[in-house]
Amino acid sequence: TSLDVPIKILWPKSYLFLPERGYTMLGLGDIVIPGMFVSTALRFDLSRSTHKAPSLAFEKPYFTSAMMAYTLGLATTMVVMHTFGAAQPALLYLR
Repeated sequence: TSLDVPIKILWPKSYLFLPERGYTMLGLGDIVIPGMFVSTALRFDLSRSTHKAPSLAFEKPYFTSAMMAYTLGLATTMVVMHTFGAAQPALLYLR
């Protein structure tokens, strides 16, 4: 937490995004691990579509579901963080 390198994203604790209340941190693991899952879902959608009919435009039901779940998980993390006023483990809500 004392390192100032690009392994974290600082998010204001204030609803109005004012820096006076301080910041909370979204770690690299909260971004990379779900990102690998989302990219795997896209890859799976691509592999399913090439067996049927190869095309540049293909259906992405798993990718879309994974992205919506990741977005909802991050939003839930932020709401809980603002409600309790303390840092929350984002991977808890992203699992």
